[in-house]
Amino acid sequence: MPTTVELQKMFKYSPWPLTIAAIALVAVTLILIAMILYRIIRNKKEGKKNTIKAILWTRPDLDKLKQEYLARLNHIEMEFDSDKTQIRSAYEKMSVLIRDFAYKATGIEVMKYSLSEIKQTELSALSDLIEEYYEPEFDKISAGDVKESIERTRKVITQWN
Repeated sequence: MPTTVELQKMFKYSPWPLTIAAIALVAVTLILIAMILYRIIRNKKEGKKNTIKAILWTRPDLDKLKQEYLARLNHIEMEFDSDKTQIRSAYEKMSVLIRDFAYKATGIEVMKYSLSEIKQTELSALSDLIEEYYEPEFDKISAGDVKESIERTRKVITQWN
């Protein structure tokens, strides 16, 4: 019994879709390369450098700053007087307030600092306050003398120089 074998063509489908996809891929790659080269050339012509711009800090009017933050501290005290159960919230607000005050007064971004990092700065009054705030602020059961802490915070703000 004779058997015959017929071989099929290598590609039975049209090669056009594959060709179009390859051309599109090459075109997109060339466009991306052209965009990158354009940016590099434009930046060199303009003399731009990819550097981070430093934020210039200017010393504020300390008396106005103190008055503003003492008013905000008074507001925190009034909120606490209206609801004495908000011990943790009062300490959190005082921590944000004194850190923000120190930042505006010195230009040191203490909002991003931990207690140990603050202790390494020359701001000993600030580190003492933050250390005082830590336990009531982060303990499971917040307990602390909020009124006494407000007075210490007030004293640090008024004596800041």
